[in-house]
Amino acid sequence: MTDAASNGEPFSFSNVPRLTAAMTRGDEAAFAWLHEQWSRRINRYCFALAAGDDTFAGEIAQAVWLRLVKHIRALTDEDALWNWIARAARHAAADLRRTGRRYLRALNRFALWVARPAWKSGRDAEGDCGLLAALDAALDQLTDDERVLIEGRYFRGESLEVIGARHALSARAVEGRLARLRQRLRELIAERLRH
Repeated sequence: MTDAASNGEPFSFSNVPRLTAAMTRGDEAAFAWLHEQWSRRINRYCFALAAGDDTFAGEIAQAVWLRLVKHIRALTDEDALWNWIARAARHAAADLRRTGRRYLRALNRFALWVARPAWKSGRDAEGDCGLLAALDAALDQLTDDERVLIEGRYFRGESLEVIGARHALSARAVEGRLARLRQRLRELIAERLRH
């Protein structure tokens, strides 16, 4: 891979300032070259940060590449570049853990509620059926795009970054939309249960 803007010379770690300068300009060839050279190294580092959780490691690695695209700056040498990437990976892992724990707790509560035994009878069983029917009715009132966001996050357990990449949104924008959708679902469910 070469940098189209500079005499066709190949990228190398011996000239990291040139490589990182090309990356700050958004040169796809520079990113492709770095990916070819270090994707396995970055993936191994993310796997270690994820304590062997392959799915979480993939989320961290994806977040690292997004941070590289958005925030890379000119660096002096190979060690400085690796240190920048490693720090980005540690920060991404911490951010994903923090947001992930909050959503996992909510998902676990929802899973326990849905998995209540079918043999329950009486008022609780009727209440559960009414609540599930209200949830189904509320989900039916969402647009296709809104339903895709809810299903991706809460039914398939996708990360905010994965959903954001699919819809060309930042993780923060996805989180904001999901918060508004949760509020809307609460209101729709409450309204149905009142009737």
